Amino acid sequence: MLSNKLAIELKEVAANFIPADDLDDLTQEVFLYLLELPSEKLQQLIEDKQIKYYFIRLCKNNYYSKTSKYHYKYRKPVERIEYTNGRLGITKKQDAINLYFNTDIEDSDLIHNILAELYWYERELFKLYVLGKHKDKKYTYSTLSQHTKISRMSIYTTIKGVKRYVRRRLKEVRNDI
Repeated sequence: MLSNKLAIELKEVAANFIPADDLDDLTQEVFLYLLELPSEKLQQLIEDKQIKYYFIRLCKNNYYSKTSKYHYKYRKPVERIEYTNGRLGITKKQDAINLYFNTDIEDSDLIHNILAELYWYERELFKLYVLGKHKDKKYTYSTLSQHTKISRMSIYTTIKGVKRYVRRRLKEVRNDI
């Protein structure tokens, strides 16, 4: 069976290639999957010292797949159906990107102020990615790359850095309040 020592070791291995924001949820989903395996198969993987490779493959598949349980449970916006007081209510969980510029959110002014701290290139590229439209759809990294003639990887790393910066600054500002 999976011992606590082995679980900690596997989680440390996953920390090498999975972002910290997703690490706990992803590893828990993979551990649940491992525990649902027939005990003979799990024991055989441990005895053959293949559990680490199997665990890594499961983590990568779940993290990068758009159809995995992990994706549907933690990453994809979903509709919640609630039944209260004889009424059926459907609410859509908001997409993470839309949170940056939603005027209903109390911190939208704060986010705009944080974005003002950034270099103009980062700020404008981020705004274009979040607010821009291409053929009535939001920009993807590829379509934004075609539109701006900036490489897709440069756009990806810039957007990723801006998101990280905004999250970090929001935590700093909220802790000071």
